[in-house]
Amino acid sequence: MLEKKQTNLSTVVLTTIGIIAVVVVCVGGSYAYFTATAKSEEQTITTGTLTTKYTSGQDINATNIIPTEEDEAQLHKFSVQNTGSQPTTLKLSLVETSLKKGDMDTTSANLKWALYNATDAYVEDGEAIATGNFATVNPTVLLKESISINASTTEYFILKIWLDEIDAPQNEDQGMTFSTKIQADMQ
Repeated sequence: MLEKKQTNLSTVVLTTIGIIAVVVVCVGGSYAYFTATAKSEEQTITTGTLTTKYTSGQDINATNIIPTEEDEAQLHKFSVQNTGSQPTTLKLSLVETSLKKGDMDTTSANLKWALYNATDAYVEDGEAIATGNFATVNPTVLLKESISINASTTEYFILKIWLDEIDAPQNEDQGMTFSTKIQADMQ
């Protein structure tokens, strides 16, 4: 019987020591896990800077628009200068766009736009780089995405907006009022 009590006592002692050891390892590991710190070298993030100049203004407004051809469209001239030291990618949009007839929102597939690259004297430089219409009108209209612009350079643009003459009565287009703004953003 004495032997059995010693065996039970030994088992209890060993079990207790095992439990204490497990608790010490868990507490020590948890303490090490929660007190670990990490360091890294200083990091610098450099982004470019754009300067947008609107020769004919940022705002575009038209009332009682009459049908015409593209070559008679009103020109909106602007440039975008990358004043940073890195090349960047540019996105051009029309923002705060509104097309109304009276007080009601409207649309017109005949109201068109075309975006051109231009020289520094604002002469069209080739074919249109983007075109569209206002068959659906959203407050933001994407003109052109992903235009690359090198560091310390200026890109010139011409935007034309006109009511296309379709050689048929355009009563649905009479009395429209259009307003928007040109916006340039880095991507």
